[in-house]
Amino acid sequence: MSRLLIMLLLSFTCLSAQAFKVEPMSAEMAPMGKRAQMTMRIENSSPEPLTVELFPLSMTMDEYGKETITPADDDLLVIPVTAIIEPGRSQSVMVRYLGDPSITESKAYRVAIKQVAVERASKEQGQVSFLLQFNTLINVRPNNTNPELAIKSIKPSDNNKWLLEILNSGNSYGRLTKTNWRVTDGTHSTYIKGREIAQRIPGTLVLPNSTRYLEMQPIENFNVNTLSIEIDQEM
Repeated sequence: MSRLLIMLLLSFTCLSAQAFKVEPMSAEMAPMGKRAQMTMRIENSSPEPLTVELFPLSMTMDEYGKETITPADDDLLVIPVTAIIEPGRSQSVMVRYLGDPSITESKAYRVAIKQVAVERASKEQGQVSFLLQFNTLINVRPNNTNPELAIKSIKPSDNNKWLLEILNSGNSYGRLTKTNWRVTDGTHSTYIKGREIAQRIPGTLVLPNSTRYLEMQPIENFNVNTLSIEIDQEM
């Protein structure tokens, strides 16, 4: 009986996961010019009309990756703010940066796309309904700004992983997946980059002038007590 219940819940989850999709989920904009505007697309892949609401949000992140979001209506213009999308159709959404064009470091935003519950006369009473929300990431980055990523310390964590202290002293956000790492412990050495970094570390975004602590899946046979990692940034 419990297995059947789990299968039913998974089925509902899979159905809800296919209700709609948003592209792109991550984007970069400029504070002025043509690149201060972009288009997102919401596609309704469900058999019923989809109603969504959109909210622009400013995002900051603490050293452990916890996000704080606040309304950003003065910085981002999103049109439309609500949409009804018929089955199999899509809706284009315009996003334009209206904030300070003279910012000197990148700023992070999210556009939340929330599915709205709509009661329909044909809907069976007691039917399970899952409402989805996507939070897209937009980094507004001025020209001539760059990340400066470095690993300041490495130590073992309580769950047998490596705890990395990563500093971004640059004036642009950085992605660890856009870097190459030389890892050595004095006896062994290796290079890892891109996808392998993402596989070993949950979370790769480091905002400008900030520090993040991230846990890394250890590399076999490397001694954490003598470990050093040098970051080579892809330009």
